Amino acid sequence: MIVVRKLVILAASAKFNNFCVAGVDIDTGEWIRPISEKLELEEAVPLDDLKYPDGARVELLDIVEIKFSDRAVNNPFQPENFFYNEKYFWQKVGRVTLQELIDERGFDLRDKIFFSDERSIFGADVEKISERESLLLLPVENLFISVEQAKDHKKFFADFEYRGKKFFRFSVGDIAVRKNFKARDAGKFFLKSKAVVVFSLTNPFRADYNCYKILAQIF
Repeated sequence: MIVVRKLVILAASAKFNNFCVAGVDIDTGEWIRPISEKLELEEAVPLDDLKYPDGARVELLDIVEIKFSDRAVNNPFQPENFFYNEKYFWQKVGRVTLQELIDERGFDLRDKIFFSDERSIFGADVEKISERESLLLLPVENLFISVEQAKDHKKFFADFEYRGKKFFRFSVGDIAVRKNFKARDAGKFFLKSKAVVVFSLTNPFRADYNCYKILAQIF
């Protein structure tokens, strides 16, 4: 059985040389994270699947019709994950502006970003929460990007304010932001006084079993 849903694409962030894609159902407002059924992709989406039949690439704020498999994902950390049927192209059926989406649906305002004020949360603590979620659309202020030099690559983090509280060193997955800051030396740089951000909570990392909070897309 195939389930057809229309999503407004709100994130296509970096994940293992592929993409972590997320959107909201245009009819229900629910978050959906389309993921590949191929185990080697580790719940990412390859570039070839982010193209329409004419070869054009799926863009942010496209309204996309996607055929989903009836096979359950059952990911306790990311309940929004659904397998898309890879036999079918995604189809563009429209576009919206970010403001139109916000006016219609609103933000996912919470007292805390994924259950705590830290940049990560221990996976076992997430498992104790009855109503889990791993995607949020939130307004933030005073957004800074920090560039840190590792041995052979650069790391990107964000400092920002949300509901009057300051947050530090949240990971940045936004591909455009990472690309724009890649050529810069290590340091901290102002990005925006006000921004709309798609936050994503990762699966637990093998090394420490922490789920990290990522700025998957910055508008």
